[in-house]
Amino acid sequence: MDEFVIKDKRGQYWLIAIVSAVSFMITLDYSSLIISLPSIAAYFGIKVGLVAWLPTIYLLIITSTLLGFGKLGDNIGYKKVFLMGLVVFGLGALLCAIAPNFTFLFITRSLQSLGQAMYSPICIALLTYYLPANIKGRALGLYATLQGLGLTCGPVVGGFMNSYFSWRGNFIMAVPLATVIFIAAWKKLPAKQGKAVDTRFDYIGAALLFIGLVGLLYAMNTGAKTGWGEPFVVASSATGLLSLLLFVFQEKRIAYPLLDLKLFRNLNFTFAALAALCAMAMNIGIGFLFPFFLQMMMHIPIAKMGLVLMASSLMSMILAPFTGALSDRLGSRILCITGMTIAVIAFTSLSFLTPRSSLLWVILSLACLGIGMGFFLAPNNRLLMQHAPADRQGVASGVYKVALNAGSSLGIALYMLVMAQVVLFDVAKLNIMLDQVRQNPDIMMAGFRGAFIFGIVLALMSLLFSFLAKDKARSTR
Repeated sequence: MDEFVIKDKRGQYWLIAIVSAVSFMITLDYSSLIISLPSIAAYFGIKVGLVAWLPTIYLLIITSTLLGFGKLGDNIGYKKVFLMGLVVFGLGALLCAIAPNFTFLFITRSLQSLGQAMYSPICIALLTYYLPANIKGRALGLYATLQGLGLTCGPVVGGFMNSYFSWRGNFIMAVPLATVIFIAAWKKLPAKQGKAVDTRFDYIGAALLFIGLVGLLYAMNTGAKTGWGEPFVVASSATGLLSLLLFVFQEKRIAYPLLDLKLFRNLNFTFAALAALCAMAMNIGIGFLFPFFLQMMMHIPIAKMGLVLMASSLMSMILAPFTGALSDRLGSRILCITGMTIAVIAFTSLSFLTPRSSLLWVILSLACLGIGMGFFLAPNNRLLMQHAPADRQGVASGVYKVALNAGSSLGIALYMLVMAQVVLFDVAKLNIMLDQVRQNPDIMMAGFRGAFIFGIVLALMSLLFSFLAKDKARSTR
């Protein structure tokens, strides 16, 4: 596939700039909406629990369709799928901005998520397919940097939009951003691509994967709130597991699978994907839970809370381009191991926090976690993609994105579950009513500490898989 590598420096820069801009848009869109959820709930007069389904459905749809669109990119061309995704995303954002009721907003947000699912797996495939080997790590590092920048700016931008333009401003700003990226991509992205070995599409596999992942991720997100024994949660889990088993059977029996299971015969690819899943579960899960700790235990004002939470994403953003470039020279494995070792230290520090801990301790612990993720993300991405065949870069990128999104959803559910179980254990031990927990800060602190210790476990699991994943022999491409 050497004939498709972009030799022109300007062409390389345009490709990296376009993909990095999309990376920024993805995380800015998600993180700015999170801070708008209370405003949306108040505007439509609905409960916060209901409005929380906006980010949940977004994650479910993206995770469940990534592989299908990654395969589609391999079949019909990365540029075509990338451009189609930007159109659907921008249209969805426009419709969200004019939503007259919550049902309409829910449906159009789902449409917007479908657009992101189309272009998201193509981003990494574009970088790894068209760029020379000596700059792939640097490009992936910049991609991760812009992700971090979006996460860092999101809460600030979301707060500004809510203050001056209402919650609709968060959706409106995505429209011109998607339009500018579309024009640049249409003019500058390469269209030529090697022909896929088999262009047939596995529609049955795509449907089974969608049902399976939606079933399991819905159960994980709902079970921690309503109870794992609820009939609908049990039915959702059973449907999800059965669908995924049928999906594996389907992929093994046909000649044109949606997910080429042969990818996982390469244990380095498998270990890199598992390391990514555990790392994202660790990082996104604590990102969801930690604002509650700051608010409930340390009584930090919301305005100051956003600045405190920036510490992690800011450090990750600063480090990502350096570690991405460094992985081109040193390889990815050592950097991933370093990153997860630092993450273990960060969570160990967090597990010693108390309501009376200094804010400096909190910020330094979060910064340490951000340093760990900065060392891990781009090198891990590079490590996984280098073990995928050239004509399966779209599918491999989809696998990576599924690992990230599934890990994110799983992490939120698991952190909530661990905290709830610790709290329930203490409630039973002290023989008090559950509704008295909020008046007992020691019990709540025990729950948070249990979650922080669970973060150590996830970091150690990612560290183990990072240790097992070996770098591929250097290529001259």
